[in-house]
Amino acid sequence: MRIISPRILCCSFIFAVLSLTLLPEIVHAQQRSRAELAKEAARLATDAERMQGDATKKVQAGADRSLIRESEKRAAENFEKAVELWREAGDDKRLIAGVEELTRLYSVIGEYDRVVARLNREAEYWRGRGNVAVETETLYSLGVRQWQMQRQSAAIETLERVVAMSRSASLQSLERNALTQLAMLYEKAGRLKDAEASKETANKLWGTSVGEPAALSTPIPPAVIPAQWVDLPGAPAAAEYRVIGGVNQAVLANRTSKGIEMVMFGCVALEDNKKVRVLYGLMGQGLNHGGVRPGSYYQPFSYLNGPLNRWTDEKMSCEGAAKMTLIEAMMDDRTIWKADSANWVP
Repeated sequence: MRIISPRILCCSFIFAVLSLTLLPEIVHAQQRSRAELAKEAARLATDAERMQGDATKKVQAGADRSLIRESEKRAAENFEKAVELWREAGDDKRLIAGVEELTRLYSVIGEYDRVVARLNREAEYWRGRGNVAVETETLYSLGVRQWQMQRQSAAIETLERVVAMSRSASLQSLERNALTQLAMLYEKAGRLKDAEASKETANKLWGTSVGEPAALSTPIPPAVIPAQWVDLPGAPAAAEYRVIGGVNQAVLANRTSKGIEMVMFGCVALEDNKKVRVLYGLMGQGLNHGGVRPGSYYQPFSYLNGPLNRWTDEKMSCEGAAKMTLIEAMMDDRTIWKADSANWVP
């Protein structure tokens, strides 16, 4: 009879307990819905763009330029994760856009091998899906990235492959774009006959009417004032409705005697001391050369009611009890109005 030591039994018991404890978390992670996956991907992409924007602002204020390079590296890490989440969620449109942004980041930080590896991997992915058009477009992106990173020979080889694949699949638009790029590369490499031949073929294709699917004309709903919007008493502009092109649209009207050249919108807390506290910004609009004249208007509400950014379907809004409003405006005389610490009651 084989005797099992108490120590082994104890370890086995602990392992079993840990397995049972962790199992619900593992199952939960495996069962995330498509919406949850897409939301996490959008958060990563949004954070990536935000950190790059913050770094740029700091450098413009005098910080070391290395901050931008560091932010690009961190942004690339975010997009690496986001791309796989979009793939898992089945969001092909954002997967393609995410890969484009990821490889752009790789190229600006000089990671040539990662550019090539990623785009070749994506081309294989679309080939496995049987999508020749996206596979070919992905290889076209690879050729462009190789050119941008001064790998002319590799770019020529890739774009020649794109031309052959495009011709085989009747992708005329893509073929002529690749030929136009090739003509410039051939010329730079001293292959003048090849350059002329590529130009000639590209010009013929540019003159050919390519059957494109008709664009769906989906009516754009009129802009409305968001439910969270609040007009601040001292703000230089206020929300109102005006008939524009026969449609009643929400606008932000200039109610001062000056022109407004720039406006920023964001989320604020209305404090108990009757003061406004700015929490964070959402977006801005600008118009130089006198700006929006007195009585005229900006049209920000189609954006403020729309998606937070191109990475998400989530609508732009303020969290919790926060309110959406004008948080900053620059006048044509260069004076600046800010909402922070302004009164929110008359």
